[in-house]
This record gives sequence, C-alpha cells and structure tokens, in this order.
Amino acid sequence: MAKSSDETREAKWLDGCRKGDRNAQQEAFHALLPLLRGAVRRYTRNETHVQDILQEAFIRIFQNMNQFDERKGAFTSWSTRIAINTAINEGKKRARHQGVDQEVHIPVEPSVIQDMALEDLVNTLKAMPEEQHLVLNLHLVDGYSHKEISDMIGITSEMSRQRLTRARRWIRDRFEWSGEELVTKTQHEK
Repeated sequence: MAKSSDETREAKWLDGCRKGDRNAQQEAFHALLPLLRGAVRRYTRNETHVQDILQEAFIRIFQNMNQFDERKGAFTSWSTRIAINTAINEGKKRARHQGVDQEVHIPVEPSVIQDMALEDLVNTLKAMPEEQHLVLNLHLVDGYSHKEISDMIGITSEMSRQRLTRARRWIRDRFEWSGEELVTKTQHEK
C-alpha cells in the first residue's frame, strides 16, 4: 500500500526530529500547531495559559520523539494526547495554587443559542465546573472511554460516569432544554 503525501511528510518530520534537525522540528511545529491549539483550548479555561501549555507540550513531544511507535497510531494522535495530558496536568497544578474554582452561573435563553457563534458556546460551557467540563471533553469530544479517563486523571470509571451525567444535567439546567441538542447519547456503558 502506497503512503499518502501526508504520511510521507510525517515520516520525514519524524526522521528529522529524531535526528535533532531544527528544520524538521519547525515544519512539524507549524503543521501541528493548529490541531494542538484547538485541543488545548478545550481543556484550558484561561486563554492566556494556552501558549504556555502549547510550549510545554511541544517540548515534551520533541523530547520524547523516540518513544513514538508508528505501528500504534498516527503521530498527530500521539502528539494530541501529549498536548491534552499537558493541559490537564497544568490545570491541576494551577488549581492547587489558586484554590478551588467557584462555579459561575451564566443564564442563557435557549433562543440566544441559535445566534451564538461556536466560540461563544464553548466559552459558555467553560463556566461548567472544571471536573465536569474535563470529563465531558475527554469522553464526548476526544472519544476516550471512562476507563481511559480514569487512568488519565486519577479517578474511578464510575466517578467519570457521574461527572459526565452531572455535565449533561448542567447543560440541561442552563439551556432549559433536553441537552440532547448539545450532548448526544454515547456509549455510556464503556
């Protein structure tokens, strides 16, 4: 089976990055940046922290390049997981230093949602309690199972399910509709 141009380009980055080639690292950085920025934004409540987390994620990616195994998946998936883990860990560190975040209630009329831009909706969802928002993103957006989530953030699978249920309830309460428009039923039994 012939490799696509993306796979060929990715193979060149990997080879160059593993050899410490700055041009390959720069090429990989520019190609991955939009993808990783989007992933990090989903897990970071404060936009000013996104750049710091991205910088740390790229350092980890380049330092651990030799641990990437092409047989186990795509480089972009591996890099995204590192960025997500970095965002989660940085969020935990900041929470310890700043104390517990208080829930912010932002009342929103359902008719307003039709006029909201996607970014506005994402920002509204960030008012959700952080532990619920984290599980919602990991499970529904990034597709991790409750078992994987429990391993990533140090809670039980049951706690992950409870947080997802609470996140769905938070959405229903804020938007005064079933919530199914935002959150479709998933494989809840995972």
